[in-house]
Amino acid sequence: SDGDEVVIGTSKMEFRLTIGPARPKNAEIVHTGQTGELEGVVARTSAKATFVPVEQIQDINQLKRDYERLRVGHEFSTYVRLERDLNELLARILEIAFDLIPCDNGVILLRDPNSQDLVIQAMRQRKPGQGKVLVSDTLLAQVQLTKEGVLTSDAIADKRFQASHSIIALGVRSAMAVPLLTSSGEDVKGIMFLDSRERIAAFTTKDLEVLSAIAAQASVALENSDYARALEFEATQRAQLARFLSPALVEQAARGSIELSKGGALTELTILFSDIRGFTSISEKMPAQEVVRMLNDYFELMVDVLFEHNGILDKFIGDAIMGLWGAPLARPDDATNAVRAAVKMQKRVAEWNEERAAQGKVPIHIGIGLHTGSVVVGNMGSSKALSYTAIGDGVNLASRLCGVAREDMIVVSEECVQKAGKDKFVLEALPPTKVKNREAPVDIYRVIEALE
Repeated sequence: SDGDEVVIGTSKMEFRLTIGPARPKNAEIVHTGQTGELEGVVARTSAKATFVPVEQIQDINQLKRDYERLRVGHEFSTYVRLERDLNELLARILEIAFDLIPCDNGVILLRDPNSQDLVIQAMRQRKPGQGKVLVSDTLLAQVQLTKEGVLTSDAIADKRFQASHSIIALGVRSAMAVPLLTSSGEDVKGIMFLDSRERIAAFTTKDLEVLSAIAAQASVALENSDYARALEFEATQRAQLARFLSPALVEQAARGSIELSKGGALTELTILFSDIRGFTSISEKMPAQEVVRMLNDYFELMVDVLFEHNGILDKFIGDAIMGLWGAPLARPDDATNAVRAAVKMQKRVAEWNEERAAQGKVPIHIGIGLHTGSVVVGNMGSSKALSYTAIGDGVNLASRLCGVAREDMIVVSEECVQKAGKDKFVLEALPPTKVKNREAPVDIYRVIEALE
């Protein structure tokens, strides 16, 4: 759970749960059961106030208000950067409010994306141990309704709070609340609340204007933080998708044009398997690091060919590669692209072998098998480790045909040839072959070359 520590040797690791921001336990919304206007309201201020041109400034007070907003803006620009951690950002916002306003307690409420209710997400107290911070639902309702900041002079005297013995017992006197608006200014996404327990009328209209200015800057900071987290999430998603999808498919998946949710569907695919012939004997004669380097270079070349021909990388299996055509996006020429990719893979390996020979390295030879048929494809696995893959008899047959192929050979099934088009390739019919788990022999062909 959050806060657990694991010690391995001289290393200590602390587990931090970051699914969502932690909610303070020492603050709550008080449900007064009352509705209507608040009593004791001494000031309201618009949360959407803007700077007026210099020629429209009527008095020195207007100038002072603008100066205060500039001062708050400076505080934010100095101390609140593009913070992705919501807990850190909310704590910094409250810290700035406490620096500028003589309050005892502060709370930030944000709208829950699921229930759409306002929930307390951050709290700060000037003197720890003052008891719970209580926020009136009536005050919150007023702010949401008017989208304006509200200052109450005496919460205890306000009849709306008389049903709440907790507020009276804790001695809450003055309180302010201002909305955190969306960039359009149409919706309230949160509320900032400050209170004082020391004296009646602890806050002035200037304090409310300063808090409104803080809220305006906080709204921008929160939206920027949301955007930053969204971009970070999208970048992570793209990086994960790029491991098995071509760049074009990654873009479509990122836009939501392709469904990659958990589960599988019966789909007609063309499946390709390739592996290095005699890999075990080759690797036994090479240092381990050289084997890894060779495999990485080989995989880089082969995956590029898959992507060039609109295929996706299903997985690496030792020195073998499994590629798919037909999902998550089906095209009329999927089978054709798959066979053309196989031809290109053999050519790339031949070109690579020329480079390896010039460096005094042993050549690499691969065999490739392809089949077209209906298989189950989708994201499979646990919620913590999903893999986009295909399963079924068609996958097994493609793997068997890869085993039939000798070095530098491409073997395809009759179904694959029919879908790819016999007129698009130079083919050699091979004797029907018996494969595991199939009673009847399978008609197969050798692909010699692709026709333009």
